[in-house]
Amino acid sequence: MGTLIELDVWRRRRPQIAEHGGLDMEPEGHGRRPAPLARLERAIGRLDPLVNGGSGRIGPRVETELLAITGAMTAGRVEDAATRAERLAERLEHPSSRAAR
Repeated sequence: MGTLIELDVWRRRRPQIAEHGGLDMEPEGHGRRPAPLARLERAIGRLDPLVNGGSGRIGPRVETELLAITGAMTAGRVEDAATRAERLAERLEHPSSRAAR
């Protein structure tokens, strides 16, 4: 069986990524890069106006990618979800993105 997660409790207990300096970074090689959860939150912030600001309809490719992001998050694969969300945001921010929707 699955685990029940109360979102209000989870939100109160998780680190406030934007408010605490350094929590959103992890050491990697010679530099630092944002942690997967911080990357995901930023990418979702970019995606939200792109998806909601359109005609109210999204194309099947965009819908499929959104479902894949949701699936990765559900499975606990935050790194994969962040990478997918970043790629989708880049694609939708591109000037030719109207064809992708």
